[in-house]
Amino acid sequence: MVKQDDLKDFSTENKLLIYLFKLAAFIVAIPLVFIYVPLRLIARKLSGLLLFILGKFVKDKNNKVIRFFTYVKSYHPYQGKNRFIFYLDKNIVGEKEQAQKNRNFILFLLPALGSFIIFVLVPFFMGVYYSFTDWTGLNSGSEIYVGLNNYRTIFKDYLFIYSFIRTVSYSLLNVVIINVVAFSLALLVTQKLKLKNVYRAGFFMPNLIGGLVLGYIWQFVYSSVFPAIGTVAGLEEAALFSHSLIGSRANATEAMGALLGVVTWQYAGYIMMIYIAALLNVPQDLVEASKIDGANSYQRLRTIIFPLVAQAFTISLFLTLVTSFKQYDTVQALTQGGPAVLIPEYLANAMGVPGYTSVKSLDLMAINIYNTAFNRYQMGIGQAKAIVFFLILMVVSVIQVTYNQKKEVEL
Repeated sequence: MVKQDDLKDFSTENKLLIYLFKLAAFIVAIPLVFIYVPLRLIARKLSGLLLFILGKFVKDKNNKVIRFFTYVKSYHPYQGKNRFIFYLDKNIVGEKEQAQKNRNFILFLLPALGSFIIFVLVPFFMGVYYSFTDWTGLNSGSEIYVGLNNYRTIFKDYLFIYSFIRTVSYSLLNVVIINVVAFSLALLVTQKLKLKNVYRAGFFMPNLIGGLVLGYIWQFVYSSVFPAIGTVAGLEEAALFSHSLIGSRANATEAMGALLGVVTWQYAGYIMMIYIAALLNVPQDLVEASKIDGANSYQRLRTIIFPLVAQAFTISLFLTLVTSFKQYDTVQALTQGGPAVLIPEYLANAMGVPGYTSVKSLDLMAINIYNTAFNRYQMGIGQAKAIVFFLILMVVSVIQVTYNQKKEVEL
């Protein structure tokens, strides 16, 4: 029989092997929980019932039939030396309380896990497969394997490269602006203000508006309201009031600023709530002690508040970074990726395209992938772009979270 010490020895091995071991056990446990355990329970119940009936007629306890059903009814723990089977018996299919709890956990987890597998993992791996084909959406079942041609195509596509550059620029600016605004608002509404709860609700409310609705609202504001205010107030010289920041007269910088303003107005209130929760957990006795020691507001912020809310910065930066890279609905409703501008000179020279080539200034990666797949019917190339997008986002997110967690320790 495998002893508990054997598992203790196993637990000291490489962590990756332990995770793989437990993952394999979990995968094997699913059919065991849904097939083996119910069948075993039915067999034991039937054996008990048959033993009760046979007991009325057969008095010999050593009868082979009686002994067989008695054996089936009773629980027999695994006596072999296989670690994997021992682990399953002890933690999944056994009769002890821990095994029963683990079975309940699997039963409750499976609906959500099944949905995740069906609607996320399966489409993802199908997308990986289609990225190596010439799939157009109209030739399903007869698509041809093209290898890495789709990936070579996208890295030669100046529109995709420009889209990547604009997405990175937008994401960096968006992360900084949203977090600065959100943290400033959090500091404001955690002060001793009479209407601080009203302010919190007001700042958070724009986040309740959907991205499409928000885009159409601000499209009207930029196209009609601000120019009208400029005409009435005599501010025609100011860029904000002289023309629409998302119209044909706008340049790339103005369009980017307009989008940043809209997204900050929507999302800063949500991130503010995370910072509020962190700030409310800062021990006030430390703050009061620093005041007694003569620390000014900046010193308290730098030496006490920042270190104690470092985890909130990690979460907020991750959320804003991922959201910025995946931005689609607001841009689609606000500008449809426009306005059109000339391709930057450095990119035109690098990609070998004429300097008079036009590009859409807010053609972010999500927009570019959608247009490639559904407007040009290049599903295979669109899938390849989506895979590259996923890898970029995964690498950037891991680097950001790892860096922030190290900074948490330093703070």
